[in-house]
Amino acid sequence: MSLWHGDIDSENIRPGVQVTISSPHHVVRVITADQLSIEAASGKRIGGVVQDRTGPEMRLALDDGHTVSLTMLSDDSIARPNDASLPFSRQVWRAD
Repeated sequence: MSLWHGDIDSENIRPGVQVTISSPHHVVRVITADQLSIEAASGKRIGGVVQDRTGPEMRLALDDGHTVSLTMLSDDSIARPNDASLPFSRQVWRAD
């Protein structure tokens, strides 16, 4: 089980909102039972646990009791590990 950091450019996770999960130190590989700490544009934190991750689909149980389904849009390593200017790895997901 891992803890990942994510960002959204909205206040809440709702259909169409993209969640970007990134790491400067590890290749992002979100799996079932991982925890997510998602930061909204205002700085608000949204916590959740991955209930199921199968291929490009993920079901996330949020701390407030809601469940959201997400579809992976991209899985990229976007900079070399020694390049501190960009996150090393990221996955972008869209809420369905």
